[in-house]
Amino acid sequence: MDGDLPRRWSGDPVGRDAELAGLRDLLGSARLVTLTGAPGVGKTRLAHAYAHTWAGAHPGGIWFRDLTAGSGDLTGLDALAVVPGDGPALLVLDTCEHVADRCAVTVPELLGTHPGLRVLATSREPLSVPGEVTYRLAPLDVVRSARLFAERAAAQGRPASPETAEAVEEICRRLDGLPLAVELAAARSIMLSPAQIAERLDDPLRLLAGGSRTAHPRHRSLEAAIGWSHEMLPGRERLLLRRLAVFEDGFVIDDVEGVCAGAGIRPDAVVDLLARLVSRSLVECDTTGTVTRYRLLRVVRAYAGQELRAGGEAETVRARHAEYYAALAERAAEALTTGAATPHLERVEAAYANMRAVLRWCVSGGPATVGARLASALETYWIVRGRPREGRGWLASLVSAGGLGHGEVPAAAALSTAVLSCALGEYADAADACRRALAMFRELGDEAGQTRALAVLAGLRTMSEPASASRTLTELAARGRAPAGHAWNCAPLVLLGHARVAAGDLAGARAALERCVDIGRRHGSELSLEMGLLAIAQVAVYQGAYAEAESALGQSLAAAERMGDVWGRAAVLRGLGEVASCRGRYGQAGERLAEAVEIARSAGSPPLLGDCLDTLGRMLLDVGEYEAAREVFSEVAEVGERTAARLAAMGLAGLGAAILGSGGAPAASAALTFAEEAMARARETDDRPLSWRCLFTLGRVTRCADPARAASAHHSALRAGAAMGLRAQTADSLEAMAGLAAGHHRHEHAARLFGAAQSLRDRLGLSRPPAAAPQHEADLAGVRAALGADTFATTWAEGAGLDVGQAVVYAGRGRGPRGRGVGWAALTRAERQVALLASGGLTNREIGAKLFVSPRTVQAQLSSVFAKLGLSSRRDLAREYDSRARSLREQDSPLLAQRDDPGGAEDPEGRVAYLTGRLGG
Repeated sequence: MDGDLPRRWSGDPVGRDAELAGLRDLLGSARLVTLTGAPGVGKTRLAHAYAHTWAGAHPGGIWFRDLTAGSGDLTGLDALAVVPGDGPALLVLDTCEHVADRCAVTVPELLGTHPGLRVLATSREPLSVPGEVTYRLAPLDVVRSARLFAERAAAQGRPASPETAEAVEEICRRLDGLPLAVELAAARSIMLSPAQIAERLDDPLRLLAGGSRTAHPRHRSLEAAIGWSHEMLPGRERLLLRRLAVFEDGFVIDDVEGVCAGAGIRPDAVVDLLARLVSRSLVECDTTGTVTRYRLLRVVRAYAGQELRAGGEAETVRARHAEYYAALAERAAEALTTGAATPHLERVEAAYANMRAVLRWCVSGGPATVGARLASALETYWIVRGRPREGRGWLASLVSAGGLGHGEVPAAAALSTAVLSCALGEYADAADACRRALAMFRELGDEAGQTRALAVLAGLRTMSEPASASRTLTELAARGRAPAGHAWNCAPLVLLGHARVAAGDLAGARAALERCVDIGRRHGSELSLEMGLLAIAQVAVYQGAYAEAESALGQSLAAAERMGDVWGRAAVLRGLGEVASCRGRYGQAGERLAEAVEIARSAGSPPLLGDCLDTLGRMLLDVGEYEAAREVFSEVAEVGERTAARLAAMGLAGLGAAILGSGGAPAASAALTFAEEAMARARETDDRPLSWRCLFTLGRVTRCADPARAASAHHSALRAGAAMGLRAQTADSLEAMAGLAAGHHRHEHAARLFGAAQSLRDRLGLSRPPAAAPQHEADLAGVRAALGADTFATTWAEGAGLDVGQAVVYAGRGRGPRGRGVGWAALTRAERQVALLASGGLTNREIGAKLFVSPRTVQAQLSSVFAKLGLSSRRDLAREYDSRARSLREQDSPLLAQRDDPGGAEDPEGRVAYLTGRLGG
């Protein structure tokens, strides 16, 4: 074989087997293949490797020409006319970019003169001649680049180890798998560990220098490799390249036109200039999506950034970059609340790395007002994508940085802080921020802003005063200050639905939510539809309309998935799991609820997580998995301690039921403690469906030990559930009352109630939980045996013929005079405060001073406490308190009861605060 291919080269290209095979296939059918790619991607090495690997396939000879400065004289190529022997020959032209025009003339002439000749060229841009096939060499993936690093580091005497694998992968990711960069990083292994190298890659140009002395000068450092290409760029291409350094992790053509045009670059020239940078392999281009995206490799960006600073326009370009993305986020925020949210959320997602870069710059000295505008506009995005804590953190940092001044920007930032704090369950912080926002909006005379702030405040009040919140939200929903179809018009309706549910007004809730869904449908607002359908599904579940609930949840899930709404997906899956559980599909329910919990954890919203865990815990109770349920409800109670009394009550009620299910006399006593605490917490919320649940739990745990109290609790639950239209809960209450009647040998009464309950279950398609089946069957068997089959069947049928109202009235017959409430759960809020302070040793006068009431009032309340608890002295009260505290601790409760300071804790209005999460306080 004739030719002048060098016998020595810089080594085999690691991880390029597929590329070598690809070149072979291309050169088998094409006569000119140009290997292109970014500086340092390994074009020269791959061309060398191809020539040596397939030398036998070119019996006519292989010639190599290095066309870099000093050796790029193409006139000598005419000598090939007499050199090639018989058979195919190969000419390798390395580094053609600086003589591309001359190559474009000479190479076609050579190919025309020598029919057996094939040409493999390396260049950072194509030659652009007829018959040319371009093969773009991409950087290595992480696995292959890590292997390259390991081989080169081993040659330096630093072999790889499992302990360094993670750091090596980080190096390769941050260097984009660029072979020259990876090799230069590996060369530093002589003095630095992989972890130390990774730490220093913020300035890759300085670190990655000093390559092999035998390499071409442009391959001895990254700066030289990139500078070789940069020096060949015309002036406007250089200008655009350095301005592109301001972008982080990619951009689209609109971004370049919005940020980089002007001052030497006409807007209509941007497309052509960017295309030239792509063709010169200095800008990466991704055409796989619906919109073409571009990016600079990190090392190219570092070089361009260095040039941007040297050119003296770094701050100017950064300011344009910040303003551009703040405006983009504001447009997206407005659009996603009034119509199809999906494309706008996707646009923000694609631009988020740049938006985050803007926030960093604004926090560290850039314009804080621009950063605050951007952060406020990202409020919905952060919630939907499950990043509320990140968003709240950025807002806090921007406020701390100062410079927001007065006006709409700080008001909007305060309101966004409130909304994100709500998502985090930090309701006190949310209320404070919302009040600040409201005051600023009032000062500005901004009625729309005031309406939004008032809606958030009313939403917060929903958790403690739902009836009052309903009145406020009804007024706000009627105002309609935002444009028709705007999500801020629907938000008060959704909040109003939740408030009316908590107040026990399911019909009113449904009316508000149907208005929200109607607005969403008429205006194509995905957010409004998702929120409204999700809430209306919960109302349907309460009403036993499971088919309707499933349909609404399915539509809501479709909207959530289109938007990539992490929060919404978790909430919908929770609802679907609840419906499946009601219908007895426990396997399906478990799968959906487990997924909901997993997503909720990632979403960063403790209230959402608490709701998902609570539904999972109730399903576990239904199937009798009490230990698993106990663990789940412990977490619910813990989340409730950090967020809201509503969740605390749910967790405590669940713990009571789980402990009861585990069996034994000690379990019943402990279960009662938790049930009473749950009842007390539910009173704080004034949430009527929650109160039903806590009453029902109290009835269950007292059935054996105190049947009279159980009857009182279940009858109260039955009346409340029926009045609210909680149909499934009404069926449960009827069966519970039937079981109590059976225990008192009122067999006909029990049979009729069992019949009424079963009829209601059948109409709803409501499954009886497997865990409840043994007690139910035992009660039925006893009643049937006492009445005989015929009488039982007749009496059952009579009960089945009752409507819900008749069944409720019938259930209350024969109960006798209703007894006074007893136990800790019967104490009012004021009585619990007095009990806490008295158990700590305070006198009536001291307690009165703390509570701003007279000693006589304290004595009256203390007397009521003694009567309800069956005690006669303060000493007994202190012992009872300590006993209950020990009971909680023995059950490993997350609410570790402990005696508070005798002085109590004062709230901002001077009253003793109810110490949530602590027994008796």
